[in-house]
Amino acid sequence: MIAFVVGFIIGYLTTIPVGPINLAVMMKALHNRTTHGLLIGIGSAVMDVIYCGAALFGISTLISYPSLELTFRIATFAIFFVYGVKTSFFRLPEFHLQAEDKDSPGFKRYLLMGMAMYFSNPSFLAYWVTIGGIVHGYHLIEPTAYDNAFFALGTGAGVSIWFVTLIALVEKHKMRFEPVTLKRITRFFGLLMLAVSMVLGYNLLVEFL
Repeated sequence: MIAFVVGFIIGYLTTIPVGPINLAVMMKALHNRTTHGLLIGIGSAVMDVIYCGAALFGISTLISYPSLELTFRIATFAIFFVYGVKTSFFRLPEFHLQAEDKDSPGFKRYLLMGMAMYFSNPSFLAYWVTIGGIVHGYHLIEPTAYDNAFFALGTGAGVSIWFVTLIALVEKHKMRFEPVTLKRITRFFGLLMLAVSMVLGYNLLVEFL
């Protein structure tokens, strides 16, 4: 059950940064189509469970080797550092979201839309491989089939609850998200990733010395 809680926390917190799926959910909520927005978020959460499960079960067969554990920790530092620098100091991509004027009823369309938006970004698998390296490398969960499965389910639950929270916030405040605000939020999370990479790098350096 601890693996589920850890997965829930990671799934919830790592879904907060602004991205295309968050924007799609927010736009639906702003247009009073909260059910559609929630279904897009659930579609994304389903893909998180699949990707996370695939990454963890692949990693758990290899993580018992100390050299591979060190490799994952170094890779984690490198990924956080590169993405932190890129997001903090380089030009950010423009977010494009074209809202449909006519939305058809039914859950399949929007559930599949959330899955398709997630699947279109191949970096998510690398992301979950990195997360798997962290949780196994730092022994946050045990590398067993039981813990891997509950961790993956926990991430899906955390992602889903984040989208429920996001929709509730938009519905309550009807916030207006200007492009400049979105970029500032993204820059902030880039700096946060950079700070995390510095901590990871410092810990590695201390161990080597």
